[in-house]
Amino acid sequence: MKLLNDRQSIIASYVLMLIFLSLLIPLHLLASFFAGFVVFEIINSLGSITERYIDGQRARLTISIILAVFIISLIVLSITGLISFVQHDLQGAGINAISDQVDKTLQKLQLEVAQYIPGFIPYSLTELKDQTFDLIKDNLSTLKSTGTGFLHNLATMLIGMIVGILVSLNQLRPQPDQPEFKRAMITRIENLSSSFKNVVFAQFKISLINTFLFLIFSHLILPVFDIHLPFANTLVILTFIFGLIPIVGNLLSNTIIVMAGLTISVSTAGIALLYLIFIHKLEYFINAKIIGTKIHAASWEVLLAMLVFESFFGLAGLIVAPIFYAYIKLELKQAEMI
Repeated sequence: MKLLNDRQSIIASYVLMLIFLSLLIPLHLLASFFAGFVVFEIINSLGSITERYIDGQRARLTISIILAVFIISLIVLSITGLISFVQHDLQGAGINAISDQVDKTLQKLQLEVAQYIPGFIPYSLTELKDQTFDLIKDNLSTLKSTGTGFLHNLATMLIGMIVGILVSLNQLRPQPDQPEFKRAMITRIENLSSSFKNVVFAQFKISLINTFLFLIFSHLILPVFDIHLPFANTLVILTFIFGLIPIVGNLLSNTIIVMAGLTISVSTAGIALLYLIFIHKLEYFINAKIIGTKIHAASWEVLLAMLVFESFFGLAGLIVAPIFYAYIKLELKQAEMI
């Protein structure tokens, strides 16, 4: 005996998907969600190309193995690179050179800031260390929860990647002989996957625009005034990489850029900050336009969705808003409700 008729099965699939997406952020599974879908879409995209030359299942298995080896190699190289940096660059003359540079920067900042906020900037690296340790002691519980959250996100990301690989190897397609509920759930997941892919590709374009604007600022505008940001080329690369992460990536890259400006002077950091604020205000509308074009939505729709999701879920809601809104709109279109 059928528990649900066809219409009830379709409605149940919508309700379940709504519950799953609503619990994604409260259960801290956002990192796993992104990691799993990114891996799934990469294998799908590459698989559609390699399937012309290799059998479908073997093609996806080959790509999965290569991708897994690449991810593991990247993690190992990152860890060994960090250890190498600590062992070699921060020993002997290396640590002394860094200490001298920090001391010079702090003294320069102290001279510039002292006239406005006396005693705000420490005079030496030793004083900076003391203030840092005091800050750590005062916020030990916060740092502990942050570290725990980071490890949790890292673990769930790895699990999400594994799930993405396994799902891509065992692809499901709606079939006429399948139960209606199963067919409806597969359709829901395919629609979510399509929406995710559209927004991620749009984010790639946004990152390119962001990187290009910073490249103009760091390599053309600042040199005109005889100002040269340290590690400018590295900052350009980091801007592109961080730009692939919605919202949070821009915050990270902006922080690094302003800190690089501080090594020159407070005024340089201020100019960099003002420029970054300007281009990100401009990008706020460009982003909505790019994403809106990809998901067939007006800019104001995406902006409104970001505002609503941010009010419900905070920063995480701001990150997933374009994806969730794209999915909701796609489902409404397929249901011929809009």
